[in-house]
Amino acid sequence: MDLVLDRDMTVTPWDGQPITTPGWYSGIPIERYHSAGICDDLAVSSTNLRTCWSKSPKHMFAQWCENPKAEVKKPTPAMILGQAAHHLFLGEDDFGQKYIAQPEVYPDKKTGELKKWTMAADFCKAWMDQHAKFTVVKVKDFEAIVEMAESLRLNPLVDDGALRGHIECSGFFKHKQTGLWVKVRPDVIPQTSGDFVDLKTVSEVITPALQYSMREYGYHQQGALIWETCDELGTPFTEFTLMFIETSAPFCSRDIAVTPEDMDRGRKQNLWALRAIRNCIDQDHWWGPGEGDPRPLPLANDERARIDARLKAEGL
Repeated sequence: MDLVLDRDMTVTPWDGQPITTPGWYSGIPIERYHSAGICDDLAVSSTNLRTCWSKSPKHMFAQWCENPKAEVKKPTPAMILGQAAHHLFLGEDDFGQKYIAQPEVYPDKKTGELKKWTMAADFCKAWMDQHAKFTVVKVKDFEAIVEMAESLRLNPLVDDGALRGHIECSGFFKHKQTGLWVKVRPDVIPQTSGDFVDLKTVSEVITPALQYSMREYGYHQQGALIWETCDELGTPFTEFTLMFIETSAPFCSRDIAVTPEDMDRGRKQNLWALRAIRNCIDQDHWWGPGEGDPRPLPLANDERARIDARLKAEGL
């Protein structure tokens, strides 16, 4: 039975079968959401569209879950920390059944002396095998997550309930122009407004670092895809805010609202990427950066300026 939530939003409990009807669904494990066949036809996510735009369709296809030969990337420690932080901060279920702290020491097999943890030791290897179903997080990272949580509580937007709402919900719609399924999974679907907030872990929240992060990861495209999904599903949407939190001391937080102009840019970038993916599928050819572009590649403007300034100083 569908669940009718506040602000007239309907969320359908997932029945374990491929999605065939556009809508919001609950109960889809994150691993299943990111796997092939979640819909009855090919589906793309924000990550796919951002990779297609920033790198190329060929790069996107190499990582696309719908590609049977896609490379499987091993999560980095930074990614694991971010995922664990998300899981805890957003109140997702079963944190203790998903994550476990890696011991810092182990007993020597002969002397029983406690030694620093190392994967060269049989004891440590056996412990990892016994806890294979868990995502292992280092103790110092668990401690960092606690500090991050305490810092987030001091943020006025968080204190006002920005990270409270409907979690673990996935949205799906079929893109009319390309016939591709589009899928999104917002951190939180707000209960009483159209103000979406997405949590991001970063090394620091100074302005240049955030500008780099937003450019590198195309977060405005992510927000734009959530916006388009809301439009398609009749869900209120007014704003997309990025809630950044540092992963090391002093664990500062900072919220940045993406401008309407950049959200509009993101929608256009997503449309370009959807069309490019559709064309590659139809032509059975995934092209890489610059393919078919015979134009010369000039030096970047800032590099030209540096060279010219030095040449001028040298009297040339």
